[in-house]
Amino acid sequence: MADWSTRYLAALDARDRRESTHKSYIDAFTRLADRKSVAVTSNISGTASGLSDQRGSDEVNRLRQDLTTTQAARSSLQTQLQTLQASTTSLTTANTTLTQQLTATHRQLAALERKLKDRDEELREKKKLVEDVQDETVALNMELNAMEREKQRLKGENAELVRRWMERMHVEVDKANREGGWE
Repeated sequence: MADWSTRYLAALDARDRRESTHKSYIDAFTRLADRKSVAVTSNISGTASGLSDQRGSDEVNRLRQDLTTTQAARSSLQTQLQTLQASTTSLTTANTTLTQQLTATHRQLAALERKLKDRDEELREKKKLVEDVQDETVALNMELNAMEREKQRLKGENAELVRRWMERMHVEVDKANREGGWE
């Protein structure tokens, strides 16, 4: 839809540029036509007064009215044309500005969407990292608990071995004391 309107506006702009180079000729011709129509009107009225024929006079009056109506319509249409050309120019400028703003907004939207996507990806990675750290912490806690149990078991076993060794040494010392008569 924008393609045909763009081509149409470009054609109008090209026509306006082409006609603006000949504006002085067009204005001079319009003034000449206006003067000619005034001269013809006054000439017709002079000729009409010389005619005695009622029918010719009615025809001249009708032609004068047609010419006046046509000149008024031409003037009105010329004013409308200038107004529409000015409106077209301002709307074209506004359209260009809005198109540029829309393009900039689309670029900004794409950049923000890219940033949002990157942020989401970063958050997913951080969440995965936090879960990995939590899993590692749980595994290390389990390993620490197992080591604490093993330490307690070995401590108890060591205490038992020390106790048994002390009893044995006590028995041996007592036996050596009895055999040596030291008791």
